[in-house]
Amino acid sequence: MVSYALKRRNFLAGLGGAVGLASFLSKLEQLEAAGPMPIKRFLSIQRPVGTVYENWWPTGSGDSFTFSRVLEKFEALRERMIIFRSLKLPHEGSVGGGHERGTVLMVTGVRTVGLYPGNGGDDPYAEGPSVDQLFVKQSAALQGAPIESLQVSCDNRADTPEVSTRHMSYSAARTPMKPYYQPLEAYQRIFGTLMPGGNSDELAVARAQKRSVLDFSRRDLTRMRALAPATGRETLDAWEDAITQLEGELDADPSDPATCGVASEPPQISINTRLDPYDSSHVVSERDDVKHDQIGQLHFSIIKAAFRCDLTRVVTFQWTPGTNHVSFGDLWPPNPQQFKVHHTTSHDPDSPDMLEFLTRVDEWYAARTAAFIADLNQTPDPITGSGNILDTTLVPYITEVGARYHNWDPMAFLLFGGAGTGITGGRVLQENRARSTNDFWMALAGYYGLSDFTLGDNDQHTTAISGLFA
Repeated sequence: MVSYALKRRNFLAGLGGAVGLASFLSKLEQLEAAGPMPIKRFLSIQRPVGTVYENWWPTGSGDSFTFSRVLEKFEALRERMIIFRSLKLPHEGSVGGGHERGTVLMVTGVRTVGLYPGNGGDDPYAEGPSVDQLFVKQSAALQGAPIESLQVSCDNRADTPEVSTRHMSYSAARTPMKPYYQPLEAYQRIFGTLMPGGNSDELAVARAQKRSVLDFSRRDLTRMRALAPATGRETLDAWEDAITQLEGELDADPSDPATCGVASEPPQISINTRLDPYDSSHVVSERDDVKHDQIGQLHFSIIKAAFRCDLTRVVTFQWTPGTNHVSFGDLWPPNPQQFKVHHTTSHDPDSPDMLEFLTRVDEWYAARTAAFIADLNQTPDPITGSGNILDTTLVPYITEVGARYHNWDPMAFLLFGGAGTGITGGRVLQENRARSTNDFWMALAGYYGLSDFTLGDNDQHTTAISGLFA
């Protein structure tokens, strides 16, 4: 018997193409013979300003290690993660500043050779598409969702009008894909008029159009039952079940909590526009971390809902640009009541207080990211019909620099994946030589069926890192 997820997905595809029921049945029989269509997902999560190495790296190696104070936030996900200790960005021969060049190379793997005019003189062009866009364009397992990919960010502030630090996705060379900063905008992009809060007139039209096709399908189904042999009854029953399920969804009260998991649209959140000068104390009058957290949680809820209903399979999530101006309360050791700005503070001379502050910020991001990944690991997947959402999702947790002094070697990357991905988790991966982050992305491409995938010039990669998946 064909799974409901497969029936529904292909029935919806047929509705979109206005194909007759006989064509539906032929396609379904072909799919049934071939087996279920694989569904895979990609979610890249960025945090800014690297880390403080002594508080990031675990002790031990292989599968025998003890979490550091930052990584212990991920302890519940131990078997679902790999810690990389020997990655470096392929930065040689590129132009641009620390966070600027780092962000572009991190997501494209292609040398930067030119700068945006002005913008501080360190804002490089991206000279190729980003890995998320390469994956979705080439992998059938990432295709088929209504929204090809989604880009979100939790804060827009960066030094000067920088392009490089504000973008995680590029559709082509020098073609950045603007992220949604407001969760409300991301919600509207994903759910449009089909969710509570959408335009009621447009929703009524959409429902009427679907209903007319469903009515036609029921008539066609009755005709096919008179013509089809007895051996085709199971397939016809499957289609009738799919039609009934869809009719139920159309009849549902739009004011009810959505099936995808978003009960109502998120609020519009006022965003601080303050920028912090480098030659200041970096103590400001307002804290940003409370709203920063709220925006992140709302984005996460929309991403989870979009994955649950297969509305998108590819997402890039940016906490904030590397040259950020986000202030945090309760984290500055000498005075927790002061609101300290993250990135500009990282440019101050090293001191125990500054390093402790940067570590606490890293812990702040780790705790919230870990909670979301753990949530995906507990959320049943209605699309595949078994397991949880993380089972089909790879989640690289990445940053644009290694540490506060703008180095790109080593890079503190993590990889998460559910049991269904075959990830060989629960270990620290450290090789005797530095491996390009391009080798990292090439290894992830294999999971998406892209065995010949390469990134960057020949001297910017070697081979895909082996052994990440069973």
